[in-house]
Amino acid sequence: MFTTPLDAGFGSGADDAIVAREQNDRDHRDDAAAIDQALRLVADHHAATGSLLGRTAPRPTLAELRRSPLGQDLRLLAGASKGTSSETVQAAATRVLDLLLRPLAADDRTVPAWFWATGLGRMVARAERAAHGPGGLLTLDETADRLDTKPATVEGWLADGAIRSVPDEDGRPLLPRATVERRRLVALDLAGVPSCTNDVLLAERPLAS
Repeated sequence: MFTTPLDAGFGSGADDAIVAREQNDRDHRDDAAAIDQALRLVADHHAATGSLLGRTAPRPTLAELRRSPLGQDLRLLAGASKGTSSETVQAAATRVLDLLLRPLAADDRTVPAWFWATGLGRMVARAERAAHGPGGLLTLDETADRLDTKPATVEGWLADGAIRSVPDEDGRPLLPRATVERRRLVALDLAGVPSCTNDVLLAERPLAS
């Protein structure tokens, strides 16, 4: 059958929509599985800790775990979109990461690289990228250029935990623009260089770093 260019374009658009919908369905299933896995992990750890302290309690059902504050945080991260407040997403992500990855006696936590490759890690990263919105995150090279330094220096800050990042879909670090701008203004101030009153940071709503 003869197909006009218009027909071909329409079919391609419809196919793209189907592919996008199927991908969204897969992401939803993956997120649901990651959430349940995290909830069970925390519940098992809580039960083991209680046993060591001589305090045992009935284990909550999965339905109860899903309704818990942790379950609510995980659902918020799974459903985060470009309209979700960055502060809200970052607060939920911080609670989740602290609970799962911060050692009990440690002053701080480090997110290992392997975490971002897990279903839960991908979900958290996707939520943070969406919440920051277009232009809200900078690549390593963009950050180095903005701060007038070398990418290797920025990598050192990341390794030391002096500045946080969120990975893109390929695992490359993205840095919050507001965090970079604050660091730039501090550097200018220390150098005795006055900053412009219309600086981009002053025009932006502050974001969680």
